[in-house]
Amino acid sequence: MDSAARTLVTALVEAGNIDTVYRDVYLDRARSVLAPVLSLEAFRRFEQERAALAELPLTIARALDNANWSLVKQLSERAQTLSHALDDKAALLQTARSVYDVRDVRLDPFSPGLEAFTRIARRELPTLRKRTLELLGTLERTDIGWRDFYGARWRVFQARPQTDAEVETVVTSSPAEALDSAREALKAGDLKRLAALAEVQIGGGMPSASAVSHAASLGGARVDDERRQELHPAAYSSETLARAQHLGLTSRHLEPRMELASLRRYAWTPSSDERGPGAAADMPLPSGSPEGLRDAVAMFAIHPLVTSGGARYLPSLVAEDVLVEDFPDPADAETPAASELVKSLGLPGRRGLPRIAIEQALLTHGARILEKELGLDPRIFRLVCIPPDVYVRVGEAEGWGRQPFWTHFDGYLIRTVMGQVRLQALAGGDVRYGGLYELLAVGREYDSDRLLARFAVVQRARMAAW
Repeated sequence: MDSAARTLVTALVEAGNIDTVYRDVYLDRARSVLAPVLSLEAFRRFEQERAALAELPLTIARALDNANWSLVKQLSERAQTLSHALDDKAALLQTARSVYDVRDVRLDPFSPGLEAFTRIARRELPTLRKRTLELLGTLERTDIGWRDFYGARWRVFQARPQTDAEVETVVTSSPAEALDSAREALKAGDLKRLAALAEVQIGGGMPSASAVSHAASLGGARVDDERRQELHPAAYSSETLARAQHLGLTSRHLEPRMELASLRRYAWTPSSDERGPGAAADMPLPSGSPEGLRDAVAMFAIHPLVTSGGARYLPSLVAEDVLVEDFPDPADAETPAASELVKSLGLPGRRGLPRIAIEQALLTHGARILEKELGLDPRIFRLVCIPPDVYVRVGEAEGWGRQPFWTHFDGYLIRTVMGQVRLQALAGGDVRYGGLYELLAVGREYDSDRLLARFAVVQRARMAAW
């Protein structure tokens, strides 16, 4: 692999780790660059050989215990052969792991409220934004075939407004912190923030009335005042609809549910922990709300939730067009019908799949299925586990949530365990615990037969938080 290709792959991986909602797109492009040099199948063979090499010393020791010198010689020679082969490919394999063996879920560092979990200090965001613009600019110049995509993402980051946390830093910094922040703003080329910091210091360390007003208007904003993405109608072609039907996907138009969207105001914020879990019990629900809705809303109020793209999950419940697997919920112990989509994802079935395996399948095959099998642009659409709000809106008409099993939902609940950030996969829909409106979280490696996968194609814009 020449240095130009390696540099391109490295830049794609780094960009995806920051621009997390599009991470799967960057990784798909990285795979297409890497594959001619090292295919996924070849990478897996090397990884199997690496595992075999790690086990050989124990096998050789057993042969020594039995004084089986011919086997010792044979295994030692094999160990040398494997070691040399892996050493020769060490740098390439390290690069390939960051593309082919992705198991983590990156959190969007710019999503409001996630700073405590991304572990990226607010003062570092301008520098991170500058780095992202540099990466996208480099990719746009060097990867000509994808320049439109990189240019579009560059413009999004260039126009990104300051977050509440960044404005708060300007207003509340001490003189020493302000000096450090000013140097970082200058280094990052963030002249607007630099001017704001200077204004504070000129005023004797006190922010101007305009700065205070601006910060208060942002810092005091409720969740329901945050960005709410209006989605464009999706005009699927007749060919796409026919291909979708072959895969088991049906086009559904979802009507807006503004009476439920108003509950966004109760969503978790960094100060929610101070209110305690009991606050969820006091939330007024819209008149006529279905039984069981309160517990689901409480999950949003008590815990931070993110999409599989790593951004805050705050469903806007606007009008939306989706492609969704709308098969009936299988009865208890019934095997779900075979699916071309599940086969195309390389999954053995629908039941008993851990989320980590599903996400790896979606990362590996999702973009290909969208582009090659559905004729959709993976930069605009994304194949995901059905999102909770889509499940509810479709499921109300389909009678879902009346069987004793959980359905995998797109997204994760964030927990902090002994100082470590842990993500748990969203699921729900078990009739025994709330039915259609149930929402819970399970471990990413949990593989109970009581878990079932159901997929949907959604507009990627619904997953963005800013």
